[in-house]
Amino acid sequence: MEGSAAVSSMVLFEDESVDVRYGTGAQLQLSPCGCEFTLLKPAEVSGHPPRSPETLRHPPKPAERLRQRTRFTVSSYKEVLVAALAFRNKYARRPYLPEELVPTEHMKPCFSVDSDVRWPEWSSCAAELGPGGKTIVRSEGGRAALMLSPSGEEFSVEFTCSLSQTASQTPETVYRSTSVVQHHSVCSVPSVWSYPLWLARQLHASRLSEPEDVPADGDVNPPDISTVERRTRLPEALPLTCSSPHWHRWKVKDVFSDQDLRTELVKVMWCHGVTYRILNGAVPVVEVSPGDGSVIRSNGVLNSYFTHHKPELPSGRVKEVTYHLDTLPPDVPGQLFSVGAVVRHASRILACFTEARQSLALPATPSCLTELREGGHLSRPARMEEGLFSPDSVEQRVTHAVESRSDLVAAELEKIKRFNFLLENNHLLRNQTGSVRPEAVAADEEIPGAVSERCVAKALQRTSRAIRDITLSYLTAKSPE
Repeated sequence: MEGSAAVSSMVLFEDESVDVRYGTGAQLQLSPCGCEFTLLKPAEVSGHPPRSPETLRHPPKPAERLRQRTRFTVSSYKEVLVAALAFRNKYARRPYLPEELVPTEHMKPCFSVDSDVRWPEWSSCAAELGPGGKTIVRSEGGRAALMLSPSGEEFSVEFTCSLSQTASQTPETVYRSTSVVQHHSVCSVPSVWSYPLWLARQLHASRLSEPEDVPADGDVNPPDISTVERRTRLPEALPLTCSSPHWHRWKVKDVFSDQDLRTELVKVMWCHGVTYRILNGAVPVVEVSPGDGSVIRSNGVLNSYFTHHKPELPSGRVKEVTYHLDTLPPDVPGQLFSVGAVVRHASRILACFTEARQSLALPATPSCLTELREGGHLSRPARMEEGLFSPDSVEQRVTHAVESRSDLVAAELEKIKRFNFLLENNHLLRNQTGSVRPEAVAADEEIPGAVSERCVAKALQRTSRAIRDITLSYLTAKSPE
């Protein structure tokens, strides 16, 4: 596979695995931790008839699938892996930075492994005006910078991060670092960036001649300035090797088709130069970055409406335009992108995500990153940012682990309930067997706040009866007339 193969689409899933498609038909998949990848090369297409002498002398190459460790890849795949890792690190919680895939010119010495930075106070903060009207805020010492887009609806951060390492790493590698760039939405802000984002929005508003046109400060949930801790801990790189490679799962479906997209939880999709981001919450929202500095976002529950936030330079004001799926604007010659096509694609992605979240096809196996987020010495980012090292931290980690297991049990119970519901409403199966009892489905649809033993026993009892009925109907169907 040539390193210069054109990328057609890239997807980052909720478990932070990556799927990249190329114009040649090849497919690259990265594990959630970034430590391993698979590459599928399509079968070679022959220009001659199947049984022609030329084809028999030089048969086309069949499809090939290879699986390798990312850091030990051969030079033929190095370029495509560097691009795939850059996409992953841009939207993932923590980057994966193997020394072998970081260009030498991007590496620099790091004189401290401490990832804490301090941001300036509001009274002494001086913002920079970046290209295209971006507002830039830098930390004290310059190890991190936050760049607020002209629309004020998204931001990017650039920070110095030590390379991925193992426990027995040599000191020469421990003190090597590189710059990492991440992109975020103001509607989903990691706590490490909440204070510098608040600074950037304040400075952005102060530059405008009409402050009332700027979104209110409450829209970004600013921290309490009187008590906020200006010191935060930057995201750290993932370990060089994965502790749970047996949890790596490789997708064999076409995740870019609507049918297969309904079984996957997409976090970010890049396609034809446009980035689609899903903000997963009680009501999922899709956010589109067309690449011109503007942002298009669905309106929550009213997901057939989309709001386009368009910055007007050089005034800095943001114009908001609302679209409806049934009345999208026509294409204009010379425009950078088709608003109608982008909004329709975003609506399909959101619909598939909503259907996938309610689907029985979602895997119950946890990601290989779950252990890094929950257990051991690697705590969750929120706790790392707080910098709290108290005797209660161990108890908090244990409590969080118990809550996570309860969430997994609750998720499995919901799958069992949906299975019973689908079974009861499958009229074809019910007419054939005549033995599926109505009591196999719960009379009420209440979702309890806590998982009790009674709920578990009740759900397992219903499932056992349903499986017994299915087995009976299968044996009846196989018996001779």
